[in-house]
Amino acid sequence: MSDWSDLSEQLKKLGVRLGKDQSPPAKSSKKTPIESLVPGHEINTMFGSVFSSNYQLEFDHIHGSIPIAPFTKYSILCEWANAPHLADEDISDFIFIDTETTGLSGGTGTMPFMIGAGRFIDHQFVLEQFFLRNPAEEKAQLAALSSFVDGAKAIVSYNGKSFDLPIINTRYILNRLSNPFPEMEHVDLLHITRRVWKRRLRECKLGNIEREVLFFKRTGEDIPGYLVPEFYREYLVNGDGSQIAGIFYHNRIDVVSLSALFTWLAALLEDPSDERILHPQDLLSIGHLMERLDREELAERIYRSELLDGLNQTDRINALISRARLLKRNGKISEAIPLWKEAVEIGSVEAAVELAMYYEHNLKDYPSAIKFTESAISMLTNENSANSASKIMHALEHRIKRLLEKSGKSVE
Repeated sequence: MSDWSDLSEQLKKLGVRLGKDQSPPAKSSKKTPIESLVPGHEINTMFGSVFSSNYQLEFDHIHGSIPIAPFTKYSILCEWANAPHLADEDISDFIFIDTETTGLSGGTGTMPFMIGAGRFIDHQFVLEQFFLRNPAEEKAQLAALSSFVDGAKAIVSYNGKSFDLPIINTRYILNRLSNPFPEMEHVDLLHITRRVWKRRLRECKLGNIEREVLFFKRTGEDIPGYLVPEFYREYLVNGDGSQIAGIFYHNRIDVVSLSALFTWLAALLEDPSDERILHPQDLLSIGHLMERLDREELAERIYRSELLDGLNQTDRINALISRARLLKRNGKISEAIPLWKEAVEIGSVEAAVELAMYYEHNLKDYPSAIKFTESAISMLTNENSANSASKIMHALEHRIKRLLEKSGKSVE
């Protein structure tokens, strides 16, 4: 066998470079303008021009498995956003917005170098991505954005109340321009998305919601969000637009996904039927949401759905307790009792306490009240969570003492 030096020489003759002979690839000095890589157009304003990529989708476009345009009413979704009057507005009055910024810290130093805004116009979803080729174009960018959103009544975003809109508002102030957004209602889908899918999904970032709820998969064009600020800074330094072409795709999908998510949430809330909701955890979450919106009849119907039989023990107890709570509130306590008993059988301390109170105060059946109080104490003891349950345990011990006195039994 040849020694290592001979083998190394043979590999070099074949063009293979090893170890210290390997030089890092030289950085490309080629400057590719973004206009040659991304379809777009110049928008002229009184403050100069700005580049924008225009994208259009038909009204019936399907994003993943969800239509981008609402196929049902969106009254409950608007009610949740504390803007019930928006249910009477046309979908063309909603602006779907997402930004790409120079950083995530916020404040006056953070600039949205790309603002993606979409709205329905003449049976199409029209998306404009207003892009800063250099920071000097910011006034033109904001002016073009104002023109695009003119006449809109509401904003739809994903965490926009905390991030996107405060930054945009700051830029309007710093540039001393009239801001169209403060007068608009805001439907931020992040919080309601968490309420609906948090039981089933570990995280509710928009990318994960796309995959797990909308069933949309991004292509290799996508740029990870954490790289976006760095790529833009490099673009400003070297002028090579090829490094950020993928950011246009990233932002475009974010905005289109907003529209599809708005549509799907509206549909689920208007008709949370078993045909639309396949996962029991999602249905339970929607039941709680309906209860919060004082739609108790719909919430109670959801809690008695057979789909909830597939829940794990903790969520199944939650469903039983929630339905019983509504029945008790509406004076149907006799219908709540079997639900509490079922919950006790699978380990609910709360249900045992409810039954103990019912038998003590309503029926004066002290032996039964004692039985359920002892059951609650036993479950707490077995949970081995003395610190978190100490107040409850103290109350139960006080209850059992009072019940024993009422029943004429001696207290140990």
